[in-house]
Amino acid sequence: MVRSNLFRKQIFTRIYLWRHPEVRGGADGVVFGHTDVALSRPGAKQLKSIASHMTGKKLAAVYCSDLQRSMLVAEAVGKTQDPRRKPMIRQDLRELNLGQWEGLSYKTLEKEYPGEMEARWKDLAGYRIAGGESLEDMAERIIPVFQDIIRENQGREVCVIGHAGVNRVFLAKLLGMPMDRIFRLDQEYACLNLIDVFEDGIPLVRSINQRAID
Repeated sequence: MVRSNLFRKQIFTRIYLWRHPEVRGGADGVVFGHTDVALSRPGAKQLKSIASHMTGKKLAAVYCSDLQRSMLVAEAVGKTQDPRRKPMIRQDLRELNLGQWEGLSYKTLEKEYPGEMEARWKDLAGYRIAGGESLEDMAERIIPVFQDIIRENQGREVCVIGHAGVNRVFLAKLLGMPMDRIFRLDQEYACLNLIDVFEDGIPLVRSINQRAID
């Protein structure tokens, strides 16, 4: 793709970065990281809306994590393409590993892990959940994946079906935000972030947390 200005045409890579649809337990405040949880009924409808939104786009590739809430959407988006695009599955695109917090609700965490919750909020970027990851750990894991995606698809359009934490960390990196401020970036279920990365590496974030529900 190109963008014209007074001096020259600039080549950029366009990234359609989605958060996966709602999952079972999500509406009740249950948190999942590496746990492979199914989509809820509303999530299944959101999947169809994402696929509909991407119909007509000319995608060079579709990327996802190896968790079904990401893979199912990537498969649906891939089917909208001519020729059909088989999802490029990257395990490193998984959500933050929540360790011993996996599958618990926020209410349970506040009740059973008050000290850990307080410690995390005091060091949001560096605090490592027992048996899991810190945000800094996740950034080291996912940023190289996005760099690979951009390098491999210069001048083309790609779709990435991500997770809330993954998307926030990548957006924060693009915007030059500290990791401890990522929760200033909202990422609702089935939201779209539209990003152009120019050949000189300069990103342009065109939209964040855009709803695409029919």
